[in-house]
Amino acid sequence: MAKAKYADLVQPLRLWTELVRPSFRGRMADFSLLYDDHVYSETPVWVEIFYAYAAGNDIRQLPSVREGVEIKNPAGQHSHNDFAELFLFFGSDPSDNTRLGGVAEIWVGHGEDAQKFMIREPTAVWVPKGVAHNPWYFSRIDNPKYPMILMVIAFRHTYIMNAQTMKNYPLPPAFDINKIGEEQPSKGLYTKYANKLNLSQTILIPQLVGRVCTPNLMFDDSVYRAPVWVEMFHVFAGGCGTGVPTLWRTIGPDGKVQDQSKGMQHSQKYDELFLFFTSDPHDTLNLGGEVVTYLGDEAYSFTRSTGVWVPAGTPHNPMYFKKVDAGRSYFMVVLALVDNWKFFEGITDAGPAPKNFKF
Repeated sequence: MAKAKYADLVQPLRLWTELVRPSFRGRMADFSLLYDDHVYSETPVWVEIFYAYAAGNDIRQLPSVREGVEIKNPAGQHSHNDFAELFLFFGSDPSDNTRLGGVAEIWVGHGEDAQKFMIREPTAVWVPKGVAHNPWYFSRIDNPKYPMILMVIAFRHTYIMNAQTMKNYPLPPAFDINKIGEEQPSKGLYTKYANKLNLSQTILIPQLVGRVCTPNLMFDDSVYRAPVWVEMFHVFAGGCGTGVPTLWRTIGPDGKVQDQSKGMQHSQKYDELFLFFTSDPHDTLNLGGEVVTYLGDEAYSFTRSTGVWVPAGTPHNPMYFKKVDAGRSYFMVVLALVDNWKFFEGITDAGPAPKNFKF
């Protein structure tokens, strides 16, 4: 049998088992979820997902080990010489996607210029290349049932930690373990880089109401202009999706009513990454439901946390959230690798769902 055309683009996420962080034990998922070059060899981005279900990850004071070697300066700061990073902090309570579910803290900048951010709502922190950052930590978790999630997006094919690609710094002089949970004054040099994630003001998919947190959270140019656009779907009930044939009518970003009775498939002028992952910090490889996604006329069904790479020009959709297991919920996070101010300029070739789509 001939291999499916797009099969290599749909791959399960993996655990970062090469990196052991003892300070996380009992507070966070022991191993973060990864989308990296081991998942899809051609990826230009590296994504790490953390789950925190109890406060206090010890500022990594216990030594971490990567591939059998102790990491120097685990509690300090570092900067990256050749790529920027985006830190996305968000909650996992499906009844309210505007709720972070606790307090997170992150330092940006080094030395006397370092600035501490107290994060109490879903927030994006943009870290340009060459800018020092860390430590980050979770100083309060409201309900262990709903962990706080940190997604780190690095704009690089692989995440290399050596003297050629990164620079290490000591902890900021203002850092004080006894001031965790407290505001600390700073020069405010990095304030523009930390901003609240917005609810979508440009896209509403009516058939998701009552099954997915809507409006969904967005990282777009209204949050911070950057070379990535991020859309976040939190799915808590099955039987719906994007591009699925429906009697609901959608209002497009141009204000026109769109007939969705035949569903929708489209392509874009830029690459996209679709990440599907659970909200359960104790079972992160298990999606907690089933998703069926279409690339061209090929259907891919999965029940594991999964990444779907969609190269520019590749027809995709529907994304059908077929099932959500009892007591579970999961996320679909969409990363469009484009200047987020120009996102809508790149959508092209919209048409109906594939004829072989079925519920």
